[in-house]
Amino acid sequence: MTYLIDGYNLLHAVGLANRSLPAKGLERARTRLLDWLADAIRGRGELLRVVFDAQNSPAASDESDHRGVRVRFAFRRTADELIAELVRAEPHPARLAVVSNDTQVQDAGRRRGCGVLSCQEFVDRMIQAPVAHAPGSPARAAGSPPTEKPEQDATANELAAWLEVFSRPKRKKP
Repeated sequence: MTYLIDGYNLLHAVGLANRSLPAKGLERARTRLLDWLADAIRGRGELLRVVFDAQNSPAASDESDHRGVRVRFAFRRTADELIAELVRAEPHPARLAVVSNDTQVQDAGRRRGCGVLSCQEFVDRMIQAPVAHAPGSPARAAGSPPTEKPEQDATANELAAWLEVFSRPKRKKP
């Protein structure tokens, strides 16, 4: 499964950035998000492509790699516009899932037959540990949601993972 992610949409949805964040802080927040995504997909056999807005960028850049996560900046357009273009160009849309809370981005994915996930659904999927199956039990396809949501409380490890991802960085002492 390939996930095509609206980068700043996810960044804001998980609380790593707000509109008043200065450029240096935004760069650190992007790196933090990309590091978390790289750790989340390790060993899962999934591809993440993250698209960030770059309307005011001085030059175009190719798609780059950040620890296994593909990153692209939408030169002289919005990430939404580039994502819609990438969705239209996708030869196998059923193998693609669009990740955004933006309804226009979600609609572009649905029109082509892509999977669509809100940012929260995507984060839930990424923090969910891969399920080990007992012999003879049906295996769940990689990237597919469980048939039912678990009714148990979060484990200590899950809570620690959430706190690590969504806590603000600690300030350095002078």
